[in-house]
Amino acid sequence: MVGRHNVLVKKYGNAAHSHMTRKLGVMSEGTFNLVYENLRSFGINKVYLHFQGEPFLNKLTPKFADVLKRNSFEVGIFTNGQAFNDRNIEEIAGAEVDLIRFSVDGASEETYQQNRVGGRFDRVYENMKKVALAHKGKKTRVEWQFLVLKNNEKETETARDMAEKIGVHLFTKGYRESVPELVPENPEYRSKYHNKPCKDIYHQIGIYWNGDVVPCCYDVDGREIMGNILRDDLRGIWNGKKYRDFRSRVDNFRKSPDSEPQICQSCLRWK
Repeated sequence: MVGRHNVLVKKYGNAAHSHMTRKLGVMSEGTFNLVYENLRSFGINKVYLHFQGEPFLNKLTPKFADVLKRNSFEVGIFTNGQAFNDRNIEEIAGAEVDLIRFSVDGASEETYQQNRVGGRFDRVYENMKKVALAHKGKKTRVEWQFLVLKNNEKETETARDMAEKIGVHLFTKGYRESVPELVPENPEYRSKYHNKPCKDIYHQIGIYWNGDVVPCCYDVDGREIMGNILRDDLRGIWNGKKYRDFRSRVDNFRKSPDSEPQICQSCLRWK
């Protein structure tokens, strides 16, 4: 987990997502409706219906997508592809979102199961095929994201051929080195750092299923909760003292390095 890399590596030897400690859950329709109204009033026009979890475990995700699209939002969804069925494929195709991205880190059963423990490559590949077919002629872009690791980097061209065969766009994602033994040998497949101070905090917010608002998509454990959408409106949270102090600590990391948020000190995206 990028935001707690230093702490987790020291404790466990890696920063895998399995070490996430915050409570699991799915967003209710009532919470979504409140979030939706706040997004509109705040002026946000692009929404990703996922946050370090599998969105299609929530049966309401296609309905949420449909509401957003009917009200002119740009909508993207990242998925591991395992939770699709004929019903939700039909429902999400009806919503006609802008992007559906499958995270599939392997082009064979053996390699895929090393990186997606408990998943099945044959299932996710068949689901990619079904989703691509259901969106044929629609504006939705269906992608296969292939995170390149040491154990799968030799399968990248195989994945490209398999994606083309079913009408899916493939792109290779560079690895952020959270688990040292998975670093790919080819340096082209390793992500590059951006120079601090971080700009992402001015272009994104994250809202958990329970309404908690965090400033970064890498804050997977809720270390920097700025407020809760069930208690305060989004504009008030954004302009509140806690959020303003957080942005100041990020911007002034050179002058006051000890005050920089912990999730930023160990970030693998900004350095």
